[in-house]
Amino acid sequence: MSLESWTLPGTLVALPLKRKRERPLDGFLAHGTKANRHLAVFVHGMGGNFYRSVFKKTMMEQCRRSRFDVLSFNNRGYENQVASETFRDCLQDLDAALAFGVSRGYRTFTLIGHSTGCQKITYYQAVRKRPDVTGLVLAAIGDDYAICRRDLGPRYGYWVRRARQLVEEGKGDTRLPAACLGFEAARFLSVAIRDELEASLFDFEGPMKHFRRIATPMLALFPAEEQFACIPVEEMADILEAKTRSADFERVVIPDADHSFHGQEKPAVLAISRWITKRL
Repeated sequence: MSLESWTLPGTLVALPLKRKRERPLDGFLAHGTKANRHLAVFVHGMGGNFYRSVFKKTMMEQCRRSRFDVLSFNNRGYENQVASETFRDCLQDLDAALAFGVSRGYRTFTLIGHSTGCQKITYYQAVRKRPDVTGLVLAAIGDDYAICRRDLGPRYGYWVRRARQLVEEGKGDTRLPAACLGFEAARFLSVAIRDELEASLFDFEGPMKHFRRIATPMLALFPAEEQFACIPVEEMADILEAKTRSADFERVVIPDADHSFHGQEKPAVLAISRWITKRL
């Protein structure tokens, strides 16, 4: 897909949140050529947004030839808001997205998470257990706890202690250095401590209890050259397959792809589209 000059039919949308003082979440609904009744909801990763990246654009463009539409929307971890977001807010964010879908006549949904979006859709379905969510696509899963341990190295313990101290002093909104993802102290602890909800969701050496609660069909999509992987992607796939309760679990590794599927967006999107379409 050339992005030098590119347009896509669709609708710019705003998704209201239950907390009326909060701004609605912006998004884009990409329509297929037919009146589809299945909606794929794309949940971006840390610091992303509803339109940036060729991977998202290719996903939205693909729906023009598919039996489903695509909603890509900002969650409250978009762009620089990621530094201060509260992970559990993803429940309300996805509630808003699915409420929008229901109001527009969609009957079933696939949730597509990229990077931290994987944690969000997994937690959502483990808690909500929605029967109208008929599939989860986990694209480029990251083990945040392992990544923090690896990237901070011998400084890991110091920064966890420092962040905890700041939170205890009521300074949880203090911004930490780039080595700590540039997050505020409270947000950093959410990904850096093993027993925190967000960090535990895809702790591949842990029990992954929320993941194990889900029986919904799943596609796990791995980039072969995943730069954030702390163990080989095939080993990650083996662990997911061993832990899942889903009777319909599929794994796909995209050759020559990095975390954002740069240069391999089309095969990644085709794998997702085929998987969804087979289950409609």
